[in-house]
Amino acid sequence: IAKDEIPQETWFLLARTHTMDWGHPVLLSWTGTMFEYLMPALWMRTYPNTLLDRSRHAAVRSQQEFTAPQRIPWGISESAYSARDSEGNYQYHAFGIPHLALHKPDIDALVISPYSTFLALGTTPQLALQNLRNMAHDGWFGAYGFYESADFTSSRHRAWRHHHELIRCWMAHHQGMSLLSIANFLSDE
Repeated sequence: IAKDEIPQETWFLLARTHTMDWGHPVLLSWTGTMFEYLMPALWMRTYPNTLLDRSRHAAVRSQQEFTAPQRIPWGISESAYSARDSEGNYQYHAFGIPHLALHKPDIDALVISPYSTFLALGTTPQLALQNLRNMAHDGWFGAYGFYESADFTSSRHRAWRHHHELIRCWMAHHQGMSLLSIANFLSDE
């Protein structure tokens, strides 16, 4: 379309599956991660009351509802988690909210990543800041900022236990997205 090889009207023939989440329309993403819903807002302006904007807000609300029964922080996205390879390196996977995902997860895990909350600063600033404070209070912060993630998989089905394994590494691209989110937040997007 951009190269004028096919008509611009073709753009309007593209479709994307959506669903209703808590009474609000939301587009489905490939894996239901915060990254998929919120990363575009780092680079592009979003416009209020559009399907993209409503989907962004609905995704954050779904994240909060999904983790509320376990009384743990929210922010599920692709990240490193507690599995390690033979050399001791953390493994990486796209974790998301199953009911927002076109591709159902092949790993049953509950992994929370702080950078996901940073991405939400432009969507729900007060809730995002409180979530980050909770993570900091629980020791998720190290020499170079927030750790990559916390893996709650082993205690997932025991809401009264909050045991998790901190993934004590930092990924440059997640730190970079966090910094961009802070810059956008401080400069009024």
